[in-house]
Amino acid sequence: MKNKGFTLIELAIVLIIIGLILGMIFKGKNLIENAKVKHLATQYNKVIAAVNAFYDRYGFYPGDGCTTPTPTDISTDCSATKNGVIDTTTEYLAFWHLLINVHGFLKASDRKTVFGFPLHLIHETNRGKTATWLYFLGNENPPYPPVSVPIKYICALDQMIDDGEATTGDIVFKTTDPYSPNTDCWILDGNSDEVRLYLLP
Repeated sequence: MKNKGFTLIELAIVLIIIGLILGMIFKGKNLIENAKVKHLATQYNKVIAAVNAFYDRYGFYPGDGCTTPTPTDISTDCSATKNGVIDTTTEYLAFWHLLINVHGFLKASDRKTVFGFPLHLIHETNRGKTATWLYFLGNENPPYPPVSVPIKYICALDQMIDDGEATTGDIVFKTTDPYSPNTDCWILDGNSDEVRLYLLP
């Protein structure tokens, strides 16, 4: 009895099919990763637009001068001296409360990142620039456990909307995987819990 095996043509067809399937898987993965970066960029721009709209309407930044984390009437709950920055825990919380719950410039979902945790604020000097920054935390309210963000996404975001450098511009963070505008971000596999996105002066 003669044994039958695969012919070279049959093997070639199988390899081509496997190659096509793998190509679709990798392409789908790339599409998902790029969609996450675009969502981060849209989210960042939406928060900036909401802050500007609030400032245009009321003449101060949301949260500035607020004495309660859940203000309802800005004429009384945000009547303390305004210094033009958001720099206390009460003001950080009032910032989101005013934009989301009181005036509706943002939705609650606009604060939650594609990584599953919320944006928060911090006022500090980072890489020589003193500002109020957006950054990523584990909870919306205290305590705030640190979380790590995959560098590849922040690198791609930096290249998309900023200068593509980890330590300069409006997107800065501490990283052991430095990159430049010409870096292939998707080969980076490190993480950082020090990501900062510039928001206010």
